Parts: sequence; structure tokens; C-alpha cells
Amino acid sequence: MEPVSPLYTAPRATDLEGAAARRNRWSLLWSLLLSLACGAGFVAFGLDSPILPLVLLICIASPLLLWHYPRTALYIVFAAACLFEMALVPYRDSLTEKVPFFWNVNTIFQTYAHVNLKAVPLNLLEVLLLVAGTLSLVRAVALNQVSVRGGPLFVPIFIYICFVVMGWINGMATGGDFKLSLQEVRAQFYFLVAYLMAVNMIRTPHQTTRLMWMMVLCIGLKGCLYTFRRYVTLAGLPLSDQGVGSHEEAFFFNAFVALLAALAFCGEQGRLTRWMWLLLPLVITGNLATNRRAATAAMIIAVPILLLAAHRSLPRRRRMVGIVGTSLVVGFSIYYPVFKNNDSMFAQPARAIHSQFQPDARDASSNVYRDAENANLMATIRLAPLQGYGYGKRMLHAVPIADISAQYEWWDVLTHNQILWVWMRTGTFGFFAFWMMISSILIFICRTLRSPETTDLAKAVGILTLLLVSMLMIFGLLDLQISNPRDMLFTGIWVGVVAAMPGWKKIDDVESASTVTTTPESAWWCKAPVVKPAHWKKARCIDAEAEP
Repeated sequence: MEPVSPLYTAPRATDLEGAAARRNRWSLLWSLLLSLACGAGFVAFGLDSPILPLVLLICIASPLLLWHYPRTALYIVFAAACLFEMALVPYRDSLTEKVPFFWNVNTIFQTYAHVNLKAVPLNLLEVLLLVAGTLSLVRAVALNQVSVRGGPLFVPIFIYICFVVMGWINGMATGGDFKLSLQEVRAQFYFLVAYLMAVNMIRTPHQTTRLMWMMVLCIGLKGCLYTFRRYVTLAGLPLSDQGVGSHEEAFFFNAFVALLAALAFCGEQGRLTRWMWLLLPLVITGNLATNRRAATAAMIIAVPILLLAAHRSLPRRRRMVGIVGTSLVVGFSIYYPVFKNNDSMFAQPARAIHSQFQPDARDASSNVYRDAENANLMATIRLAPLQGYGYGKRMLHAVPIADISAQYEWWDVLTHNQILWVWMRTGTFGFFAFWMMISSILIFICRTLRSPETTDLAKAVGILTLLLVSMLMIFGLLDLQISNPRDMLFTGIWVGVVAAMPGWKKIDDVESASTVTTTPESAWWCKAPVVKPAHWKKARCIDAEAEP
């Protein structure tokens, strides 16, 4: 049989024109339906704000986007964790705080539609995760591509989550409040979900670089907003005890600095690094505007970890590490004595350190409260040391403690010291599982950093994740961040990225078997040339007699 010429199999112009017309008709139809949905929202609820119709528009359009581009769910969750606060902050320049991504659906309707909707207690994040998960499952079954990876860190994370579930059941069985318990356990489950999303969806260095860009742009924007609020909205007035925004924002500002330091030590210079240096002053100013002592403590702990990790994983950079470490020691020995009693913004880190030895009235009151809180936590732990006290119940008040419920509703449910909080809720066995999970993550990252097959960009990601997990523990010890959904989502995604890196080498090996072209670029995980599968090559027809 003679081979069929590709000229006979090529689509005709009329076929392409008909396909384009069909796409235009479907686009017009969907646009009409979305417009009707937004209009119905205004009419049905008598809205005076465009926020709710915008949310409805996004909810209707999201399934189509997620069906064709499943990885979009991960990017949305990651960007939202970096950008959107948990609650509305009463400032006239509020921008990202008004986006109700982490709000309960009932709260959204009460705030913007003035309707007391009795719906399932889910927030928009959870709705997105449910829709994305359902569509991914249906799509995988329809295309016969069901494949879910757990990654090397799934087992320790899953074991800890099992103890969280047992603590949840224990709390409900012993008189716990369901709504309170839901606020406590949400972030723990988010960590596992974020890890699984990243380990299954981030498959190439390009996708990881995209996450870095999203992180830099979102946190840089928050730095601009907080700097504007500090010097324009507040006109440089003295900061309140709570700063100018949410507490967890300091964690993200620290993460920005950690990423920049990791990239600099690993020698990764490019547009991303240049943008980070430009945004760094705004990020530092925004961080100081949060007025969080925990941010200073976390950064102080992160610096020696950064230097040690860079020294061990980057042999050719050890001289640079020594110079930077010596410069920091000399600079700090000058900075601290000069600024420890200064009232300027630049002196805030020095004051935070000085307050540990000679606290002012505000810090002394905070220290007394935290000491009483720790005593009450330990008293509650002793009630059920093995199985745990369970979720959804308020801690004991064995020691007199100030009632701050007017400022913080869950003051005796979600405590500042969340290391002891984990112990109280899950018991000694759950507490052991928690530290087993953290230790497994840190050990895996360290092994990855010391592997000779790990490239510099991969080492930068590993160092960043190592610092994130370490800082999360410091924030959890001082400023109730282990139960914060944004921190747990953000850290869980980066842990999943690091856990997925060994799989990229296997992907490259599989692609090498069907290589038809190569590129001079270096692969990220392994240093072999990046190769492209055969179907990537553009077929060219030389003449009518050419074979297909």
C-alpha cells in the first residue's frame, strides 16, 4: 500500500473556520449565562457591592478552567495564601482584606448580601478544593489516567493527620463544640492537601519557577500595601500593639527574605532576583509595620540555619558564607547596643530582642499572659496526657489569666503557644507523631541538599523550604501560626515541591527513551541534558511525496 500523503490528511480551511465559529458560539453562550447569573445575584439579594456577583462569576467559570487546566487550582490556592487575609481589617485602604477567599460562605452572604444564609460551613477555599478534586477524578477516570502519588513524605504527614482525626473524634465525644473544632483542625488538613497537590502537579523546574514568581509578586504587593498604610493611611503615627495588619503576614515577609537569601547563596541571578532586590525595602518596611516580635525571633533562628545549610550544600560558596556570617556578627554587635533603646522603626528588631531581657510595660504584660497561658496548657495536658484533651473545648483556667475575648474570640481555644496546643489536643502519641513529621521533612530536605545530583536551583528551593519549616515552628511557639490556614497551605506546597524533585529525574529518564531533539539547557534535578519527547517535534512536509 502506498503511503498516504500528508496533504490529504491536513485539515481544510473550511474545517478550521467551522471550528472557530463553534468556539465563538460557545464563548458567547457562556458569557450570556455568566451575565445572567451576575444580574440575578444583584436582583435576588438587593446587593450594593459588586463583590458577591464577582464571586459567583468566578465560581461558575472556575469548573471550566479547572477541567482544561487542573494545575490552575494549585496556583490559585498558592497565590491566595500569599495574598488574602483571613478577616476584614478596618482600614479605609483595605484591598486584599476584602477578598473573602478564606471566609465562610455564610459570612460572605451576611457581610455583602445581608442575608443570614444557613449553608454548609465551608469557605471558598474548600469549595474550590472540592470542585477541583471532583473534576480531576472525573477527568482521570474519563481519560483512564488515574494516578495519584503520595511522595516520600506522605506517610509521616498522614500518620499525624490520623492523630488529628482521633483528637477531633475525642473532642466531639467529650462535649466539644463542632464549630470551634472546625476552626482548629482545618489548617492541619490543609497542610496534607497542599502537600498532595504540589507533589502531584509540580513536575518541572519551570512550574516551580512560576511559583516563585507568584510568591514574589504577591508578597511584594503586600509589602507595598503595608508600607502605604504605615506612612500614608496612618501618616507615620505610632504603631498599635497589633501592627497594621494580620499576624501571619510577618511569616510571608520572612519567607520573601529567605527566598532571596537562598537564591543569592546558590548563585541564581536573573530577572526574579533583580525584582526581589527592588521589592526588598518595601517588604522589610511592611514586615516592621506588622509589629511582630515573633518575626524577629524567627529570623534570628533562621540565619544560622541558612548559613549552615549553605555551607554544607554549596562547597564552592563557603567563602561567601563565611564572609556573610562574619559581616552579620560584626554588624549586629554594633547595631544592637546602638538601637536597643531607640524608638525608630529601624530599631524595632533590636527592641524586640532587648524586650526578652528588659521588657517594657507592653512586652512585660504580654510575657505574663503567655506564662499563664503555658501553665494552663500544661494543666489541661495533664487531664488526658495520652489520648489528648480533644478539639473544640476550651483549655482549663487553672492559673489566673487575663480575659482578652474582646480582642480575640478564641483566646482559650487557639492559644499562642501552639506547640503545647498540639500536645494538648492530640495527646502524647499525637505529639510524637507531630515531631516525627517535622523531623522527617527536615531530614529529607537535608539529604536532598547534600545529594550531588541536586542542582543549584533545586538547592535554593530546598534551603527555602528548610527555613520555612523552621520558622513555622518558631511562629507556632510564639504566635499561633500552626493553626493558620495560610501558613500551613504555603508551607505544605513547598514541602510537596521538595518531595517531588526526585520524581523529576525519573521523568527525564523516561523522556530520554523517546528523544528526537535535545536542548543545551540543564535539567533541574539531574544534570543531564533536557530532552523533548518525539511528539514535540514539528512535522514538516517537504513535498507531496514525503512520508507522514
